[in-house]
Amino acid sequence: METMTPRGMPKTGTRKSGGGRKKKYNSELVQKWIPLSLADKLDDIYQLLIDLEKEVSAWEKICEEKSTSPRYEQARKLVSTLRLLLNRLGIDASSIYAQDGENNKQDDETKVSQ
Repeated sequence: METMTPRGMPKTGTRKSGGGRKKKYNSELVQKWIPLSLADKLDDIYQLLIDLEKEVSAWEKICEEKSTSPRYEQARKLVSTLRLLLNRLGIDASSIYAQDGENNKQDDETKVSQ
């Protein structure tokens, strides 16, 4: 006689490959206690880091092109301070997400909201 399993119970065996939740972040994860106000905004904070990195890189390029202009002296100081702070974090913002598709999706969402 065949044994019956309750409805909704998986049968014994192996899972199909490719099942389960897709990996969102590029590195290994650890569990940390953080305030709820930060936890709710974690993806926004990561996106801010990515956008800030892009913006600082763009301004570095502009300041290099106009290295003789006294008007860009203050911009160079600001850019170098921001770069120092970003480097002090030790986070490579471009590699936070596991796929570039995640970054592109969020970039599209920010373009739509603006």
